[in-house]
Amino acid sequence: MTGSEYRITRLDTDDCYELLRGRSLGRIAFKLADDIVILPVYYAVLNDDIVFRTGPGTKLSAALLKTKVAFEIDEGESSAWSVLVRGHAEEVRERSQRQDVEQVLGDQWPAGERNQLVRIRAEQVTGRMLKPEK
Repeated sequence: MTGSEYRITRLDTDDCYELLRGRSLGRIAFKLADDIVILPVYYAVLNDDIVFRTGPGTKLSAALLKTKVAFEIDEGESSAWSVLVRGHAEEVRERSQRQDVEQVLGDQWPAGERNQLVRIRAEQVTGRMLKPEK
């Protein structure tokens, strides 16, 4: 197979959210000082936002500063696609909102202290899929 046998198509927002809801591991990217940092996170979708647990460190620092971030998931095995969410990260502090986030995240996450909750307010959601030419 050659590259000319495939074409890249854009995914609509509903398709992007369907893919986001079907996964639990993604990557958050943001600028930290003079570096670009990309870190894995276990996440869930709450309404149209990405939420995840974290502990003290760079991801929490980004949230406390309400940093502009990018969040990405992809698949390259059975079908090739990617979804990119852009927005600002913020720590979830209000009790009722924390309960909503904790409920959607469930109780499965990596070991260690991860008591802080972070929300990425989705401002732009885009996706692409590699499809065979017909």
